[in-house]
Amino acid sequence: MAKIEMNYEEFCKILGYTFNQIALYKKALTHSSLTKNKLESNERLEFLGDRVLGLSVAKMLYETYPDEDEGSLAIRHANLVSAKTCAAIAEVLYLPYLIELGTQEQKRQGYKNRNILADCVEAILGAVFMDSDFDTAYKVVEKLWKDKVKSSKTPIKDFKTTLQEYTQKLDGSHPEYILVSKNGPAHSPTFLVMATVSGITSKASGPSRKEAEQFVAADLVKKLNLIKED
Repeated sequence: MAKIEMNYEEFCKILGYTFNQIALYKKALTHSSLTKNKLESNERLEFLGDRVLGLSVAKMLYETYPDEDEGSLAIRHANLVSAKTCAAIAEVLYLPYLIELGTQEQKRQGYKNRNILADCVEAILGAVFMDSDFDTAYKVVEKLWKDKVKSSKTPIKDFKTTLQEYTQKLDGSHPEYILVSKNGPAHSPTFLVMATVSGITSKASGPSRKEAEQFVAADLVKKLNLIKED
């Protein structure tokens, strides 16, 4: 993919931050496919940025939606820090044009890979944090995510509670959530959970078992027509 004409200053303007250590910026853009030593890639910064993003978005949601309970905030949070959302932010930052990939990954068009782009966004946030502090990194997240936080879809209620209320009225039972698998690296696992209610089975994945269970419950609530979304 041909690089677009964008200099460092223009990128920093879009990001809302100018690095003191340019080396951190460059490392955040370096995919592991380009280096023989993974410690020279952006993976460690991605690990850190994942935490920066998670806490920042949690703080934004806590302040933006003071009347919502933990279950609703968790659903919003999972959507806002998902690979899909992060990849969309990567497009805003022109990262598909800036990320440095190895030859084989370039041939595979890795600059279109949602997970690679999402990881790069998190690496950038990790680099900002390491170059400054959490408050500064939070302001970057706030700048990039504020519109998405304000326009995020309203969870009608805690879907697990809705589903449990349904099964209790139906036969006095409780939905059983079964952990099917846990995959991915220790710092960023993916949990696959399933449940069956009234003969309908649903499976869903999430960054934590609790959130995966909420996604399963949300899917079952929808399939059982228990509540209508706005």
